[in-house]
Amino acid sequence: MPLFDSSAEKLRKENLKSLEDRRLHFAEELQQRGFKPEKMLFCSTEGGQFVALARCDGKIAVVVSPIFGQEGDFLFECHDALQWEKEDIFEKGTGLNGAFGFGKKGAKGFILHIMLSDGSVAHLHVVAGRTSYLETDYKHNPLLKTKRRRGDANIIWDLVPIEPGHLDKIEDVLFNYYLT
Repeated sequence: MPLFDSSAEKLRKENLKSLEDRRLHFAEELQQRGFKPEKMLFCSTEGGQFVALARCDGKIAVVVSPIFGQEGDFLFECHDALQWEKEDIFEKGTGLNGAFGFGKKGAKGFILHIMLSDGSVAHLHVVAGRTSYLETDYKHNPLLKTKRRRGDANIIWDLVPIEPGHLDKIEDVLFNYYLT
């Protein structure tokens, strides 16, 4: 009997396979549309999803992934200009700042609330210690590769945790390249 032979592990593997199948289908659709962004910025949410921004042909593209383990497809929209609001986040840590299970870890950063064409809102989280990010070029973009990833890997795993020292860099790139 293998170590991870449980119904929860089987469900996790099925969810990963389903998500990778949807990603492959989405990557093929984007390839047919001729979507080849020079750079793309991915930011994860605390719920296991990502929101990405890219510039392509003078427009700003927004990509929202499905939530891991749930139904749904990737969302893709191109806009001439984005409507957005920035919400600053600052939560002071308590106790031992979450160390050894004592207290609560603090948070610093911001959330961009991006208005989509159907009236819904995509939330791009840039919060140190809670979310992760990746800025990549077209050649290394994990979303746009049309080859199945080994082991049904999740794109979120490619993102690196946001540290407090990354916040200014991410904010500069975001506001000077993706949102201008």
